[in-house]
Amino acid sequence: MRKLLKLLMSRFSVVSVLILIQLFVMLLSVFYLSRNYAFISAIFWLLGFVMILGIINKHTNPTVKLPWALLIALVPVFGCMLYIVFGSAKLRRKEQAVLLKHVERTSRIYETEDSAIDKLEKIDIHGASQSFYITNATAIPLYEEETTQYFSSGESFFEMLVQELKKAEKYIFIEYFIIQHGIMWNTILDILHSKIDDGVDVRVIYDDVGSVATLPYGYAEKLSKSGIPCVSFNPYRPALRTILHNRDHRKICVIDGHTAFTGGINLADEYINCVNRFGHWKDSAIMLNGRAAFSFTLAFLELWNLYRNSDDDYNAFRPETDGGSDANSVPPLSANFMGGAFVQPYVDSPLDDELTGEQVFLNIINQSAEYLYITTPYLIIDNELSTALCLAAKRNVDVRIITPFIPDKWLVHEMTRSYYYELVAGGVRIYEYTPGFMHAKNMVSDDLTATVGTFNMDYRSLYHHFECGVWLYNSSVIKDIKADFLNTLDVCREITPEYLSQTNVAKRLVRSLFKIFAPLL
Repeated sequence: MRKLLKLLMSRFSVVSVLILIQLFVMLLSVFYLSRNYAFISAIFWLLGFVMILGIINKHTNPTVKLPWALLIALVPVFGCMLYIVFGSAKLRRKEQAVLLKHVERTSRIYETEDSAIDKLEKIDIHGASQSFYITNATAIPLYEEETTQYFSSGESFFEMLVQELKKAEKYIFIEYFIIQHGIMWNTILDILHSKIDDGVDVRVIYDDVGSVATLPYGYAEKLSKSGIPCVSFNPYRPALRTILHNRDHRKICVIDGHTAFTGGINLADEYINCVNRFGHWKDSAIMLNGRAAFSFTLAFLELWNLYRNSDDDYNAFRPETDGGSDANSVPPLSANFMGGAFVQPYVDSPLDDELTGEQVFLNIINQSAEYLYITTPYLIIDNELSTALCLAAKRNVDVRIITPFIPDKWLVHEMTRSYYYELVAGGVRIYEYTPGFMHAKNMVSDDLTATVGTFNMDYRSLYHHFECGVWLYNSSVIKDIKADFLNTLDVCREITPEYLSQTNVAKRLVRSLFKIFAPLL
């Protein structure tokens, strides 16, 4: 009873109720007017028709268009109002101008970076085509791999993160979807405060919805007053805004510009299995050392300056590259460096028409020849990804996907399972991680390419969130990512056609309905 009362009185519940009240009052008013005034009803029918035409001609995936068009056609008043509020993702013009300005600044810096694309193009034209795409979409260039490390658990990631944070001498930038007080965050926070005392520039961004249930109201201001500048991304306020559902789902920690972490792991104790909520939490992360890490500094500063709009000289955050006396310098490549291994960070934004994360996935899938192994907490995909996965399997590629057995959200888990039928029928082998929740977001193929990042294979990550990842070619860690997948299979159950055939008709109908409206959630 106490937990229920706490949940009902939480900021998330209170704000959500206030938003729902506004939506209800708005819809009730419109329904009343349209019912009592024929011309208003006619206006909404006409508006619905125009909206459906606009949706059909919109430059976006047809899978996303269908549920909106269906909703507006069936209930014009309700559908029109929902689409006006939630159908687009737009910052205010002032915010758009600020973000665009800083994106242009970082793009100019990327242009001065030495890219390794010519070397990769001579080795593998197909790999180079993926790199060309990432650079065209994000401006981030390709780098020769210097030092990369893969972490197959939150525990190993946390241990290394603590070690690297203690070495910081210039700056520490932290950007995470979820931050929660506990062993993990309190340990990090103690290090950050000690580094502030040493004159290190420390900055923190967290997503307000992601952390609404884990941090107290006004935590960004409280942390800033303690000496650590902090931003709460897209604050969750009791107001209907089109940008409300666009979240900062990225996980970034970058240290002195030469060391960076990303992956699926947030800064909360369940990610290191100190708290057991959904069984064993299986996750992953990656660390970059070298020139590629600076890309995450620039990615962080773009969103930081959306709120702070400072006039920082971005080049001042660039680490030294001459191996000189500066303790923070990036050492030059050793004389026996043979080359042939590459890394390329990438980011994605919901504010443009480029689905960068999905296109990176599609390129890996379409170029796979022997195997394709994927781990994802959610499998709610559009027709392009579904078709590509099934086509790969029909080309005799060994396509396997691991999803959770224990759900963190029942509705999302049922949506994920609704996609099993077509994928399994198409030859894709699907497994569920029986010890608990699979949260790792990896894709590895043919011992040659892989990506580790923050992207879930669902509409929210691919269409609505700010995300990031690292694409790897012939990297030293690809064998580790593959081995982690194969080891994880030992504790998974395969979803067979026989198993799916046993699903009762009612559940299949419900899953089919969920699948239709999945792009709206």
